Amino acid sequence: MSIMIDLPPAMAQEAREYAIVHGTTLERLLFDYIKNELARKSNAEKAMAKLDELVRQSHGRLTGDPYKFNRADAYEPEVPYA
Repeated sequence: MSIMIDLPPAMAQEAREYAIVHGTTLERLLFDYIKNELARKSNAEKAMAKLDELVRQSHGRLTGDPYKFNRADAYEPEVPYA
């Protein structure tokens, strides 16, 4: 399959130089990048599916009303000084 990418000349030259420095071709560089991105996406989807399964299987252990934060509870009560 042939794909054409339109890059500004300066960017194309810099990309070619980068590929040469790393001992590869621009085509191989792009191919590897796309392959790695697709693998990363697949791994992320598998991890999310595993997390969803774990959440679905777990049982909530909290009972009663949920805790509601009250800022006044964080401080000691004021005590008048003698």
